[in-house]
Amino acid sequence: MQDLMKKASTEDSQDSSVTHTSKNVQVEVIEPENPSRRALLKAGLLGVGGLVLGFNLPSAQKAYAKTDASTSDSYPVKGWLQLDESGQLAMFIPVSEMGQGSQTAITMIFADELGADYQKVVVKSPINDSLYNNPIFGMQLTGGSTAVRAWWEPMRVIAATLREMLVESAAKQWQVSAKECDVKEGFILHKATQRKIAFQHVIDTAKWVQPPKSPTLKKASEYRYIGKPMHRVDTPSKVNGTAVFGIDVQLPDMLIATVAQSPVFGGQVDSYDEKAAKSVKGVKGIVKIPHGIAVVADSYWQAKKGLEKLKPTFKDGETTGLNTDNIEKRLKDGLNKSGESVKSAQAVTDFEHKYEAVYSAPYLAHTTMEPMNATAHVTDSHCEVWAPTQNQAQSAKVAADVSLHQPDQVTIHTTYLGGGFGRRAFVDYVAQAVTLSMEMERPVKVIWSRPEDIQHDFYRPAAVCQFDVKTDAKGLPVEWKTKVVSDSTMAEFTNGSDTMIDGAMSEGLADQEYQLPNVSLSVVREDMKIPVGFWRSVGHSYSGFFLEGMLNDLAQKAGFDPFDYRRALLKPDSRTAGVLNQLEKLSGWKSKSADNIGKGMAVVESFGSFAGEVVEAHLENGKIKVDKVYCVIDCGMVVNPEIVKRQMSSGIIYGLTAALKGKIHFEQGRVQETNFDNYPALTMEESPEIIVEIVQSENGPGGYGEPGVPPVAPALAAAISQLTDKVYRELPLKV
Repeated sequence: MQDLMKKASTEDSQDSSVTHTSKNVQVEVIEPENPSRRALLKAGLLGVGGLVLGFNLPSAQKAYAKTDASTSDSYPVKGWLQLDESGQLAMFIPVSEMGQGSQTAITMIFADELGADYQKVVVKSPINDSLYNNPIFGMQLTGGSTAVRAWWEPMRVIAATLREMLVESAAKQWQVSAKECDVKEGFILHKATQRKIAFQHVIDTAKWVQPPKSPTLKKASEYRYIGKPMHRVDTPSKVNGTAVFGIDVQLPDMLIATVAQSPVFGGQVDSYDEKAAKSVKGVKGIVKIPHGIAVVADSYWQAKKGLEKLKPTFKDGETTGLNTDNIEKRLKDGLNKSGESVKSAQAVTDFEHKYEAVYSAPYLAHTTMEPMNATAHVTDSHCEVWAPTQNQAQSAKVAADVSLHQPDQVTIHTTYLGGGFGRRAFVDYVAQAVTLSMEMERPVKVIWSRPEDIQHDFYRPAAVCQFDVKTDAKGLPVEWKTKVVSDSTMAEFTNGSDTMIDGAMSEGLADQEYQLPNVSLSVVREDMKIPVGFWRSVGHSYSGFFLEGMLNDLAQKAGFDPFDYRRALLKPDSRTAGVLNQLEKLSGWKSKSADNIGKGMAVVESFGSFAGEVVEAHLENGKIKVDKVYCVIDCGMVVNPEIVKRQMSSGIIYGLTAALKGKIHFEQGRVQETNFDNYPALTMEESPEIIVEIVQSENGPGGYGEPGVPPVAPALAAAISQLTDKVYRELPLKV
């Protein structure tokens, strides 16, 4: 996903505060000028005085500027951390926490580099501001498994800068050299005399220390937290019930709304019974929204009952007449079009065999456990939003556009997310909350029902892929031709043209480590007018199934072991080869399995990481039962191994759900699935044993939230093929 985003332009800073640039990170010392308690509370800075540090990145959309927080109406001092005189260290982490553990990992990085006590760091979610732009995307957005990759260096630099400033301050008090001092668990230590002083006791002098030009980053051997399974920072609040998700937000005088949207995408409200809806106790208003209508009430139950009485009908929209059968036909017919060339090569005439195969994958919904929701409070002077969003930048833009406020009059508060998977990178629910607050002139929280959530998603696009492969006498490829037909997620995300082609449509098909010769790749876009978006692992979610499935098919035809076939296409020192070697050993691949157990494997490079999986499965009464999944992940430097293992397991379960059960059906332009009864997820009883190993690596951090998804479908397909002697090229898998 990160390769698809355009980085924002950089503007020169006009701030006169002390700055320091190191490896694209600009550090600033900011002393709040008597900030009001209201402003500090809004920023999550509890307590006044102290040291606030911020830094800029070249990809930021605008230069950093100190905020005047001296008036009650001003907005928060912007920065990355605050160390106050009580010893509290508050850290502002600009990534949305949706269960992936990124806030924990970034806290570990920061605390380790600073020398702070990890147990005492308070984590806060900042408001929207270009200061917090993701360095990879150039906007405030969490996605593409970029959180740790994006903030690995900046967080270390800012922490190292603060550490050296604190040490310099303490050294001056002791009249010793800073080189004689060390930092540990929130204290500066003088090694010779064993004197020590807490961070907060050197604040007053540290804030005047010139930031170092090149702060020294710790060596891996010096890490105390990085690489260890530290507890998650979000676990206590989620266990004791104090964690605030979007659906939990409560404001004084707040109303609750729920919506009905056109079942045909692009349709409009035709009729409704306003009188009947308003007869329900607690209903306060009926408000039209784009392509739908909302009932606003004192409680969600009252709004839901009012919506049932409203009985809205809709005029048909853009997808009228669209059915699953004609969607699939259009995709396959797209293979006959020339498409846009991504890679090209000369045709090979000297070959032994020629193989053609067509693979397909359907539309998929996200089904986050927390349905879409947001809360907004719009006044004449300000628009304030509380939302479980992955995309603060777009949330702020939409809120400003809808409310007709200036960007600096919009504040986005990010709550915990009850799942994201890419769905919450789109912010239609934010626009609805702002619209409803404006109409009702009160704070309004909008909550979607589960059917609305499933039937008005930004779906993983369906895709069809054709391979034409020529091989030599050994069965190894001498020419590899690929054509993929799908829709553009980036066109939806950026309001691009109807003909826009993006990298997500073909990612993973020609950019792996395989040394495939004479590769040609072309892409055909079929715009079905169905909303599509980022789904966990984006294009890799289907390209992994296509490419790895074809490799397994070719290996079988050539009489190769699938591990050996891939090794023949890889450099021995490649990271993919390393994963294969470790996976083969972990899974006991060469040991004989029971006759009723099939084994399959796949390995996929995605999001800067390399994941390989072996699936063991059997058939029971004609149904696929997955027994065990072995997984090896090379995601470079690992911050928290326990989180990596859990995310790989999570991705495997998510991928198995799609491989076995996932498909959105359309009839007359309407999504047919409504809830978990007809769009089911893998149950605990159906879930396999999962064993994960991590490759020890000194490479920079890679992603781990998504790479577990792509290998599982092709590995499972190969396992079932072993039992049935059939080749499976269509998802979901059926025997």
